Amino acid sequence: MNIVTWLLLMFVVLLGTTANLSLKYGLYISSPTKEESTSIQNLLFSRYFLIWFICYTFMTILWLYVLRTIPLSQAFPVLGLMYALIPIASHYLLKEQVIFSQWLGISIIITGVILVVN
Repeated sequence: MNIVTWLLLMFVVLLGTTANLSLKYGLYISSPTKEESTSIQNLLFSRYFLIWFICYTFMTILWLYVLRTIPLSQAFPVLGLMYALIPIASHYLLKEQVIFSQWLGISIIITGVILVVN
């Protein structure tokens, strides 16, 4: 296990976070009014859906590569960082509210990942 593989694993996490945020933003931005739901057609032809698709494609390819060198028992929990990064990013980028219990959960997830990786 070398540092490049671990960096690729972190890139997988960032791609997954970006993919989820772009899909959410695509649903939000392409709706006629913010109260109405977005039509699937509007979403499918938006650039945010394309970003989601590209991110998930590269994420999957990199994940397959990472699994060749990092044990699944260590690699998979690192993917849990997406459960921490998505709420943080949605708080800052999409202006979603994150309450105290969520911040507490995020800190527990990050602590757990650190413990599993070491």
